[in-house]
Amino acid sequence: MAVVFTGTKLPQSELAEIQQELYQDSATFREKWVDIQEGHKSGTDVYESKVSVTAKAATSGKVVADASITLRADKTPVTLTSIEFSDIVDESTLLDTRFERSMKSGAYNRVSNEFDNAVLQQVTPAIGEALESMIWDGAKSATKVSIAGLVPGAGQGSISAGAQTLVAAMPTNLIDSLPATILYNASQSKNTPGAGLGDYKKVLSIAAVTSATIAAEYAKIYATAPAKVINNKTNVPFIYAPLGDQQLIKIANNAVGAAQQVNFLVEGSGTSEKISYNGIEIKFVPLVGFRVLADPRYLKVIMDLMSDMSGLNIGEVGEGAMQRFIKNIQTLATWVTNQRYITLYGG
Repeated sequence: MAVVFTGTKLPQSELAEIQQELYQDSATFREKWVDIQEGHKSGTDVYESKVSVTAKAATSGKVVADASITLRADKTPVTLTSIEFSDIVDESTLLDTRFERSMKSGAYNRVSNEFDNAVLQQVTPAIGEALESMIWDGAKSATKVSIAGLVPGAGQGSISAGAQTLVAAMPTNLIDSLPATILYNASQSKNTPGAGLGDYKKVLSIAAVTSATIAAEYAKIYATAPAKVINNKTNVPFIYAPLGDQQLIKIANNAVGAAQQVNFLVEGSGTSEKISYNGIEIKFVPLVGFRVLADPRYLKVIMDLMSDMSGLNIGEVGEGAMQRFIKNIQTLATWVTNQRYITLYGG
């Protein structure tokens, strides 16, 4: 006998696990790879000091003012920007899905515990990934215009045309990334107040970074960095590099042939892995095109609370709406100090 069926066919089964998206770890914040300054809501003053001394012939007379010791303290106001991640969740769209089974009885009840535990909880790591990217890649629209207006040049004290191209391609964000702040800021243009090119050390004559060239390009960063920074054993610098450099480094280290040599030291594995070049540890972050060698104290993220990253406000929209709102607010800015000791590859 033939079997005839009319109606809606349902899936035979479903996988119990909901496969989640993969999010980039926000290690810069978690591990504090830069100087995270908390406790600031709208703005703060950043102070830098510098002392220079000049030796002179000793005398038995009274000390006179001759500017042989110069004491300098500069104050720069930094304004923080408030940003938010927010939206409306309409649980009615979850009807006729697997999430309907975890809704409480009652036609008004549309909140799914399974949806909250399996999907909604991903908002926080997604925010962490977004903030990690923002502090390393991106610029405000006004900053992009200002950097594009600089006159490029080949030597120190000028921006490269390549840097202008990289900034133009950056996402337009509400805050400036650290590379954008290094390139253009309001107080450190040759230590003179006023907007302009930052007083960073530029790596000259760079080439495309591949597994075949990465060791030579890192050698240029190392050679350009001030000796004071490289040889500081108390406050050791880091090299901040694009995420993809990690793969290129391992390919370069494992190249087969007569030219094989270990240019980078790779120690450990998994979460304990450490990669360094000439004794300087490399931190892999969402940089694009740029690489930075610096004392981490000089790269600053100024914010209200770092825990705001994981603070998610969820509530009912109200007035009878069968919807919920999601809202997260951050207040932050990037800044750099002692910029003459920061080496920028791609600048």
